[in-house]
Amino acid sequence: MTDARSEAARLWNKMVKLHLYFRKRNKKWPTQAQFEKHFARKFRLHSQTIQALIEKFFANIETTRVNRANGNKKARYPYKEKTYFNPVWKGQHIKQQLNYIVLPMGIDPHTRKRNLGISIRLPKDIPNGKIVQAELAFGKLLLTIQNEIEIEKPKVEKVAATDLGSIHLGVVTDGTNSLAVVGRGLRSINQGKAKALAELSAVQSKCEKYSRCWKKLQATKRKILRKTDNQTYNLLHQAANEIVGYCEEKQVSKLVVGDITEINRNKKKKSSRRLNQEMGLLSLGVFVGYLEYKLAAIGIELESYSESYTTKTCPACGHKHKPKGRQYRCPKCGFTGVRDEVGAINLLNKFLNKGEIKPQFLVPKGNVKYLRPLKLKRFAKRSSPTDTGQPSIHVVCADG
Repeated sequence: MTDARSEAARLWNKMVKLHLYFRKRNKKWPTQAQFEKHFARKFRLHSQTIQALIEKFFANIETTRVNRANGNKKARYPYKEKTYFNPVWKGQHIKQQLNYIVLPMGIDPHTRKRNLGISIRLPKDIPNGKIVQAELAFGKLLLTIQNEIEIEKPKVEKVAATDLGSIHLGVVTDGTNSLAVVGRGLRSINQGKAKALAELSAVQSKCEKYSRCWKKLQATKRKILRKTDNQTYNLLHQAANEIVGYCEEKQVSKLVVGDITEINRNKKKKSSRRLNQEMGLLSLGVFVGYLEYKLAAIGIELESYSESYTTKTCPACGHKHKPKGRQYRCPKCGFTGVRDEVGAINLLNKFLNKGEIKPQFLVPKGNVKYLRPLKLKRFAKRSSPTDTGQPSIHVVCADG
């Protein structure tokens, strides 16, 4: 085992020196395939082990390059000389015989004879599954085991629908009860970010570009963006968790969401600057992505469906008109309901009836539970430098 780790370290040190040679002379960096061809059959390691170590080295180089490009100047390329390094074996070449695992060592480059593999006894409580990777560390063997688990789907086929928006991030309904996830927190974050960036840009426009003051303002902008992005993604995760929890509680097997690519398509009237900014910062695509993988983890399918005319059609009589405000009022039959719930109900109606919204098929009953995904912290407004609680003193200078 020590010989294998020592040989892996020798390969790693060769790659570090070669990388330093090319970097100091500003030469073109070789590709991973060229590295594999250069180091093939030159070490007492299996060919797949050599390829795995080269792949790991190139991943470290790429990570360092990206970190340095993003401003982390302390990130360093691999430079330390190793005495021992962990060799890696891929699953297709790992042999398992009874209670032992055999790791091949390839052909000796000097004698051209096949080396004896490393045989290690496996514990009795090893999990079931296929061994896809083995890494030999100091005094221990790290195994990656793949095991496919079948997720049981609900016996009863049940469909729910979600209407996405800005006031409510999502209103999900199964036709009987509805859950509205409030999106005012996300709007607050986006509006605060836009306002702060606008104020900084106004001050920055008066500075000379790349001056000390300009750079400080630019760093403040980046700090605000990092902070608001973290808040946004956290809030979207919490909102997705609420909808996923609703689907799991109601034993839903498929969730239908409105196709967000149709939001601004074929609009005859241009939207206002405020609405364009609000819709551009809404991150509905990220929200749908979170819903998709969270639902897939519990065996629920997510499907996008056209939501055309779902908020304009009356679920009671089928009359179409554009509603105003957050309440839907039908001028023909007098039906009244929550606008976003009507959109979700009609989307479910349209999906179940293959593109047609049938009147009286599903009518909202007003059983809407409103839920905030996250309680945001309120930050105290910064006081001006002169706001100290003490009376101000004005000094007036007069001639004579």
